[in-house]
Amino acid sequence: AKAKDAKANIYYAYFINEVAEYNLLNANFVKPTKFIQKKLPLFLESQVHALRLTDNPEKAKALYRATRASALYDKKLKMYKVTASLKNMPEEIGRCRIFTPGWLEHESIWLHMEYKYLLEILKSGLYTEFYEEFRNVLIPFQKPERYGRSILENSSFIVSSAFPDKGLHGNGFVARLSGSTAEFVNIWLIMNAGPQPFLLNKNNELNLQFKPILKGWLFNKKDGLYSFNFLGKVRVTYHNPKRKDTFGKNAARLCKIIFNDKGGNPIELACETIPHPYAQQIRSRQISKIDIYLS
Repeated sequence: AKAKDAKANIYYAYFINEVAEYNLLNANFVKPTKFIQKKLPLFLESQVHALRLTDNPEKAKALYRATRASALYDKKLKMYKVTASLKNMPEEIGRCRIFTPGWLEHESIWLHMEYKYLLEILKSGLYTEFYEEFRNVLIPFQKPERYGRSILENSSFIVSSAFPDKGLHGNGFVARLSGSTAEFVNIWLIMNAGPQPFLLNKNNELNLQFKPILKGWLFNKKDGLYSFNFLGKVRVTYHNPKRKDTFGKNAARLCKIIFNDKGGNPIELACETIPHPYAQQIRSRQISKIDIYLS
C-alpha cells in the first residue's frame, strides 16, 4: 500500500532513502535520525507482484489500464518495458543505470518480465485484455524482419523505442531458452486446460475439468479444430465448428467428451467433468486421446 501511487493507480518498486539528519556517535560512527525518501522511476516488476496479490478483477483491470497508460508501455512496439527511464538516476542504484536507454536492463523489453506480466493478466481473469496484448507481445507474432532472428526463438531482451538507433527498435538480442520460455509454458497450459484442471470431488476422488481460455481465431478455419498435448502425451482436440471464444458472455460451451479408457473401451460423457477413475487414468497417461466437443 505504501508503494502505490494513488493518483496514477500504479506501484513503485524501489526507493532511495537519503540520510537527512544524524547524530555523531564517535569518530567512526553516526546514527541516522531522519531520512528523505525518493521514488525511483517505475519498474514493471512491481506491477507483476501487485497483480499476483490482487484477487479483485476490477482492481486488476484498473492496474492493467494504469500500466498501459504509464511510461512502461512502449507505444511504438506495443510492448512493455522493464523500467521507465533511469537516465536521471545516480549510478548507485545498480548496473541497470549504466546501459543506454532501450538496451539490456534499462528501459528495454525484457522478455522474462514482460511474459511474467502477461501471465498475471491471464491469471487475474482479464481474458479480453490478455488477448489484446497477445499478438503484440508474444514472439511468434513478431515481424521477422524487425525481430532480426527466428520468431521460434526467444531473446533475452528486445530493443525498445527508447534506444537512439531507430533501426534497432524491435530487434531481439541474446538467445534465451529459460525465463520467458518457462512463463510461456505456464501461459500455454492455462490457455489450453484452464487454471486448475485437476480437482477432488466430495468423496476425495480425482476429477478433471478442461476449461480452455481460447479466442475463436485460434481454431482451424477449415474445421474448427484445436489440438494440444496434455501432460506431454495425451492428445486433446477441441471441436469448435463455429470458432467461438471459449470465454466471455457468448462463449462456446463444452457439451460432449469422447475417449477410450485404458482397456480400449469407448467412453462418452455429456458433462464438463471427467470423473474417477478416468481422470486418474489420464493423469497416469494411460489414455492417449481425448475429443472434446463445444457448441
